[in-house]
Amino acid sequence: MKKIIKGILFFIVAILFIGVMEKREVELVFVGDILLDRGVRKVLNEKGYDYPYRNVEKILRKGDNTFGNLESPITQRGVAAYKRRDLIFRGDIENAKALKEAGFHILNLANNHTMDYKSIGITDTIKHLEKVNIKSLGVIDPHKANKMIIMKRKGIRFGYLGYSVFPPEGYIYSKERMDISRVNMKKIGDTIKKAKEGCDYLILSFHWGNEYEFYPSEVQKNLAHIAIDQGADLVIGHHPHVLQGVEKYKDKLIFYSLGNFVFDRQRNKGTDETIIVNIKIENNQCKEVTLTPIRIKECQPHIAKGKDGEYILERLKMYSQGLIDEIEIRNGLGYITLLDR
Repeated sequence: MKKIIKGILFFIVAILFIGVMEKREVELVFVGDILLDRGVRKVLNEKGYDYPYRNVEKILRKGDNTFGNLESPITQRGVAAYKRRDLIFRGDIENAKALKEAGFHILNLANNHTMDYKSIGITDTIKHLEKVNIKSLGVIDPHKANKMIIMKRKGIRFGYLGYSVFPPEGYIYSKERMDISRVNMKKIGDTIKKAKEGCDYLILSFHWGNEYEFYPSEVQKNLAHIAIDQGADLVIGHHPHVLQGVEKYKDKLIFYSLGNFVFDRQRNKGTDETIIVNIKIENNQCKEVTLTPIRIKECQPHIAKGKDGEYILERLKMYSQGLIDEIEIRNGLGYITLLDR
C-alpha cells in the first residue's frame, strides 16, 4: 500500500513539475518611439487618449513584458528647456493610464526629449507612470542606487538597462537632480557584465544612431557588439525614426532601430513604417521571433496587411542584408530563424 501511495505522490509531483516547466514560456513585446505631443496631442484631444493603441492593443497585451520608448515627458509643470520650440514635447497626465491599459509594463526614458521640462518633467513622468505600475527605464536618481530594472516573469528574471548615446539639449546637468542615463564607454562593459550576473536574460535599450538613416552607424555596431560580448541577450534601439536592420551576432539579436510607433506625420520616407517585435523566451532561451508590420496613419499604428505589410518587411530585409541570414515572410508576418543552441 505504501508503494502505491509513494507512486501516486511521485506521479503528482512529476505532473506539477512538468506544468511549471511548461509555464516558463514568456512573451516579450517591443515597439518604437511614442510621442504624446505636437500632432499627436491634437488627435488625442479629439479622439481620446486610448486612440493610438486601439488597433494593436491585442498584440501589446499579449506581452508578459511590453516595452516602448517614451519620447516625451508626462507633466503639466516645469520650465521648458532652452532649445527649438517645435522640438519641446510633453504629454498630458491622462496618457499614463492609457499606456497602462494598452498593455505597457516598462518604458525607456533615456532619450533626448525626456528632459524637455528638465528635472521636474522627468520626476513627474516617473511619478505618473509609477501610479499605474509602469516601470521607468534609463533614469539617474541621485537619491537611489541606479540599478537595472528586474521584471520577474514565470521564474525568469529579465533585466533591463537603458542608455542614451547623446545628451538632451537646453538644460544644465547637475548630479544633485534627476537625469537620464548616458553611455560611458569606459564603464559600460563592466556595468553590463555585472548586470548579467543579477538576471537570467539581459536586455539593453540604446537611444542612438542618425535620424532618418536606414542603416546603423559604426558607433551603433560597436556599442551593440560590446553589449553582447559582455553578456546582453538582446539589444533594442531607438531614435532614427525609421526602421534599421536586424543583426544576429553571436546567436543574439540586435534591432538597431524600431522606428516610430505613435507619432505624427514626418516628411522623411519610412517614418510611418515600423514593426512590433514579439519574442518568445523559454527557459531563458530565445524560442521564436515574430515581426508584425505596422503602418502609422493619423498618429495611429495599424497592422499593415497584404502587399503593404510585405513591402515593410521586405524593406526591413533589405536594411538587414549582411547582418542576418534570413528574415522569412509568411502569411503577412516576419519570422527570424530560431537561434542555434
